[in-house]
Amino acid sequence: MKIATAQQIRNIDRRAVREFGIPGPVLMENAASAIVLEMERFFDGLAGVKVGIVCGKGNNGGDGLALARRLRIRGVPVRVALLAPF
Repeated sequence: MKIATAQQIRNIDRRAVREFGIPGPVLMENAASAIVLEMERFFDGLAGVKVGIVCGKGNNGGDGLALARRLRIRGVPVRVALLAPF
């Protein structure tokens, strides 16, 4: 598995938006969906899983909120701590 640096991820996101016309919120939702799938695989399902998410400002906070929403749709108890006003 290749690991991307924070700067590389920013460049990938920027390119996805500018060159391919993918809106930022769609990128967040896609990332959240991928994380939920990985969590299901890692935990062998989501039964009994409880999640806490700390959301800062900006896109990272948006990613956390998208993840919380996707998990709640699947019935996972989620607590979110917002560290910045939205």
